[in-house]
Amino acid sequence: MNRSEFLFAAIDGLFHIPQNYIRVKGIKRIKDIVYDKQYPEYCTLDIYFKENAREPMPVIVNIHGGGFVKGDKKHRISVSHMYAARGWFVVNINYRLSPKYVFPDSTADVINAVNYLSQLAKNYSLNLDKVVLTGDSAGAYSAASAEAVITNPELRERLGVPECILKPAGLILFCGPYDLVSAMKTKLPFDIVKSIAESFTGFKLNKDFSNLSEYKYINDVSPIDYVNSEWPPTLLCMSRKDFFCKGHGELMYKKLAEAGVKVLEHHSEKAFDNHCYHFNYWRKASREAMAMVFGFMDGLYAYNKPEETASVAASDADEKAE
Repeated sequence: MNRSEFLFAAIDGLFHIPQNYIRVKGIKRIKDIVYDKQYPEYCTLDIYFKENAREPMPVIVNIHGGGFVKGDKKHRISVSHMYAARGWFVVNINYRLSPKYVFPDSTADVINAVNYLSQLAKNYSLNLDKVVLTGDSAGAYSAASAEAVITNPELRERLGVPECILKPAGLILFCGPYDLVSAMKTKLPFDIVKSIAESFTGFKLNKDFSNLSEYKYINDVSPIDYVNSEWPPTLLCMSRKDFFCKGHGELMYKKLAEAGVKVLEHHSEKAFDNHCYHFNYWRKASREAMAMVFGFMDGLYAYNKPEETASVAASDADEKAE
C-alpha cells in the first residue's frame, strides 16, 4: 500500500459514520449489480429508489471520491438516500482504482455504467432523457472526464474509451480537480500529490515533476481543457479554502460560462467547510449546498434546463443557533 492509498483508506474509515448517518424510510436498495462483466470485482453498482416515486424516474449516477486510489460506493449511502427521496433513481457506482488501473480506465468505467442504464431500464421505469452525472473529488473529476469524452469524439478515439449511448442532461460536481496537470503541482506533505499522480497515471515522475510533459496523456488528462458548448447544465460546489483542489471550481465555472453552458455554483468560505464540505450535513454550508443541488435536480426534471444562472456563497454568519 503506497502513501496515497494509506491516506485515503484512513479518510474512508474516519468519515464513514459522520457522512452516512442519514437514512430515509421507503427507499429500496439493491446492491452489487455488475455493469461490466470483464471486471466483475470492480465494476459494480448499487441502485436506490423510492418505491412510490413518480414514473418514469430520472436517473442520477453517483461516482465516489477517494484520490483515485481508494473509496467505495458503501461510503455514499446517505447521499444516495437523499437523492432517491426526491424521486430520482440512484445508480451509485464502484470503478477500477489506481494504482492497479490507470487513466483513462476510470473514465471508461463511468461511460460503461451510463451505458448500462439501458439494461436497468428493462426492469425499472426510467427516464433516460434525464440522466445526471455527479461525483465528489476524484468522482467529480471522473464525471467531468466522462463528459469531456462524450462531447469530444476525437478525445474519445485517442483515449480508446467506449462511446456513450446516452447524453447526460446535467452535471453536479463537488470539489473536483478539473485541471489535473496543475493539481499535480500542489504542495502537500509527504509527497502525497506525487504518490496520487503516479498511481493514477502509471507514470514515474521525477521528484521535481520535471518530466511531467513526457506523460503520454499530458494533453488529455485535464477535462477542463475540453469544455465546450455541448456540455449540459452544470452545478459546481467548491471550497475557497480547499486544501486539495483550491481554485479548480472557480476555473471550471469560468470555462463553462465562457462556453455558454448554463452553470450555477455554491461555495464555502470557512476552513471547517473544506474539501467536500457538502458531506457535513449538520453544518449550514452543507445545507445550503444540498438545497441548491436539490433545486437544480428539480429544475432538470421539470424543465430539462435550469431557468436561471446563480451564485450562492456559504454565509459567514454566526452558527451558534445551530
